[in-house]
Amino acid sequence: MAVDFLIIIPPSSGKKNGIYPPYGAMYVASALRRKGYNPAILNVDAERITNRDVVRRVKELNPRYLGFSGIVAPSYAYIKSLSFDLKKAFPAKIQILGGGLSSAAETVLKNTAIDIVIRGEGDITATELMDCLNGKRDFHTVRGIHFREGESILFTGERMLIAQLDSLPYPAFDLVDMSKYIVNGAEHIKLFSTKIDDRRIFDKDRMPNMVVVPTSRGCFNECSFCFRSYPGLRVHSIKYVFDFIEYCIEKFNAGFITLGDECFAPTKKRNWEFIEEYKRRRLDIVFKIFGMRVDTVDQDILKAYKEIGCWMIEYGFESGSQKMLNIINKRVSVEDNKCAAVWTRQAGIYTSPAFVLGMPGETTETVLETIDFLKSLDFDFKQYQWKYAIPIPGSELYNFARLTGTIDDEDKYLSSLTGEAASTGFNINLTDEPDEVVAGWDRQLKGELDRHYFYKRYKIENRLLAKIMHIFIILALYKRQKRLFSAVKEKFEAFFFALLKHDRKSPIGAKPIRFRKKINIDIKKLIGKHDRYSINSDMSLRNINRKLREMLANNEVIGR
Repeated sequence: MAVDFLIIIPPSSGKKNGIYPPYGAMYVASALRRKGYNPAILNVDAERITNRDVVRRVKELNPRYLGFSGIVAPSYAYIKSLSFDLKKAFPAKIQILGGGLSSAAETVLKNTAIDIVIRGEGDITATELMDCLNGKRDFHTVRGIHFREGESILFTGERMLIAQLDSLPYPAFDLVDMSKYIVNGAEHIKLFSTKIDDRRIFDKDRMPNMVVVPTSRGCFNECSFCFRSYPGLRVHSIKYVFDFIEYCIEKFNAGFITLGDECFAPTKKRNWEFIEEYKRRRLDIVFKIFGMRVDTVDQDILKAYKEIGCWMIEYGFESGSQKMLNIINKRVSVEDNKCAAVWTRQAGIYTSPAFVLGMPGETTETVLETIDFLKSLDFDFKQYQWKYAIPIPGSELYNFARLTGTIDDEDKYLSSLTGEAASTGFNINLTDEPDEVVAGWDRQLKGELDRHYFYKRYKIENRLLAKIMHIFIILALYKRQKRLFSAVKEKFEAFFFALLKHDRKSPIGAKPIRFRKKINIDIKKLIGKHDRYSINSDMSLRNINRKLREMLANNEVIGR
């Protein structure tokens, strides 16, 4: 049967794919099937094949239309390159892009060989677009798409979101090699730096596999660094969620589940509904909650989650500074973050506080506040994760970068988001601090937390002894994870690569910052005289951007 629509999954920034299946493409494929079309998925993320191999596979499959599932940070440069190779090989085939990269639709259409961009949710839009293409009807009849018309780029208007997620068919699992995304649950948990003690994890009678299950779309918060291809949060019914979980347990021999949502439960009521339905169905799974807000849990909820099999909950704490939480528009307090962290540990559930560095307004003072916050939690020395803020199209952070001239060439900027710059690298300075100061925050955080940990546990104050102890603990961790040789090999390779790239004026491994603000602004003035120690959405980056626009429109001098 001829392939109507081939969806290409670009490679992610890691050395191999993660555990989260490409559900966006899989749901679109299911929607197309429901309408009688024959979709296929070419998963370059899992296969890691070259552009030449992709062209060869497309020639073999000969699909009528080509699609890209675009995740914005790592995929733009890849999609740009491959789209031109495909256009050269198959000039008559229309290329369509969907996913998070649709937030940069105009840049995509101006600088790549993509013909049509589907904005936001693609399940219905993709099927209507296929109907339109097959019937040779006018593109203007399909809501939610961008396309070229002569020298112009047109947008047909926003499409209403799917109100009832339960109406969607299950994702097309058969079009993806799920063995690439299903891992042994117990072995996966062993990889964590802190030993997690829960007998249920290592129960010999437990089905071994772990699979990621989505239960909602979106998030109800509007964090300044986060892009939104569609607004708000919509959830599946509890019945649908558990029917789907039971389907995955049976289909994939799963005794472990990861609930892979940005915001798993928007309310405490939703948490209790999940807990009660779990008990009613008498399930026996060990599970992790991928994303939870700190203000939707309490001690009773966390205790109940532990009882039914939850071993980990991830929260986006983002900062230990109330000033930075307000700029991010997190709408929680530092104390809320601390309570959630402490309650989660007391319940016997593992958590790894996640933070973002380098937002506008960040200073060494706010970084020190974050360090003090982390010390107050008394977690293990590697039980934290942080990264530098990366402006993504569709976010207020991206708007700030555009307004301040930090990003004046979107094609150049998006093309730079590959490798380390697409994940944790410091590639753009949005603060008022010098580059070398911002680049040093990462080492400052790590150093301070390591010293705190070693003094607390071993009473070691001497830095040299602490470093030696640190090496032995890391080696013991790698040995427990059964990856001692590969980890040491990676460290040596990274060290020697840094030496080769060494600039004598910079620390070993330091890279020059490619993007800086073109105009000088006073963040304190834009924030105003608000109380930086209380929750205050008036300090959000959205309001800062609004004031910036007004000042630019009035040709006011921006500076200190």
